[in-house]
Formats: sequence, C-alpha cells, structure tokens
Amino acid sequence: MAKHIVVVTGSPRTGKNTDRAADAFVQGAQQAGHTVYKFSLAQHRVGGCIHCMQCGKQGYCVQKDGMEEVYPQIEKADLILFATPIYFWHITAQMKAFIDRLYALYTMGRFPKNETGKEMGLLLVAGDSDPSVAQEPLSFFENVFGKRLGWQNKGTLLITGTSRAGFDLEQEGFLQKAFDLGASIQ
Repeated sequence: MAKHIVVVTGSPRTGKNTDRAADAFVQGAQQAGHTVYKFSLAQHRVGGCIHCMQCGKQGYCVQKDGMEEVYPQIEKADLILFATPIYFWHITAQMKAFIDRLYALYTMGRFPKNETGKEMGLLLVAGDSDPSVAQEPLSFFENVFGKRLGWQNKGTLLITGTSRAGFDLEQEGFLQKAFDLGASIQ
C-alpha cells in the first residue's frame, strides 16, 4: 500500500550531505510507489515554540511561519523521516524548533499517538567518524517518538565521517543506502 511520507531536513544548508542523502531517500520511496513531501528547514523559517497555549485558536499556531505549510502534511503522513546533521552531539536547532512546534498538533488532539500506527525514519549525518556521536540524537528520537508517542521506527541511517578529507557521499555508498532505506518502506 502506498504511503504518504513527509521528509523534514534539519540542515541550515541546502545541497549538502543531509539534503543530498534525503533526496536519495525520496527517490527510493517514490520508486517504491509512495508519495513524498519534502520540507526543508533551510528554506522555511520556523520559530521555536513560545508556549503561549494558543494552539488551535488561530489556525494551528499563532506564529505564522513555515509550519503553516507543513502542518497539514504532518497530519496526513503515514511516515515522517527526520533528516538532520548532528551539531555538537545533537540535532540542529532548526530541527528542535520544528519538533517543538509539533506540540500544536498534539494539544489539538490531531497529533498522532501510538494508536494511529504512525511511523518514522531517521537519517543522521555527522562529521565525526565515531558512531557514538549519534547516541544523544538516537535516544531523543526513541524517547519522544518511540516511547512517548508509540511510533515505529522503520529504519535509521547514520552517516559518519563527513568532515574527513576527501569524503564523498556517493563513493562511500551512503547515497545508495539512503535510496535503499526509502525503497524499503512498506
């Protein structure tokens, strides 16, 4: 069965490693027959949650920014792929702001919880070659989306060593792995 997939890229830069790997995932998912909506936090301004508790009273959120475009996509998504670089051992500030703003859907009773069967995927990109650099981001996603919301993780791709001299996503096989992850979604 075809799914509606939302890919959220948390890099503040376009056309670089996270963006390129996310695009490969999109190609794989589309080849598998899924519809994909890509939302780049580099191209949309998203402010952090201000905890005003006005969720749903004036649209989704009182802040009128890039989230207005993606909220309806999140609601109808079967799977959300979170694609983010790892900065200072954690997700980017842009990705954290995006996740915090999902609170509007949650308080409105429109944010999918475990009974809905929502799924997620992770694409984490690190300059460091040590895989342990992803420990905090992995724990964060597992705690928030896995344990608290009951979402199923359909796959994680950790790309490491991107700061290494001569690193190339394609030559290292990571673009193919990202494509394969997208194609494996059922």
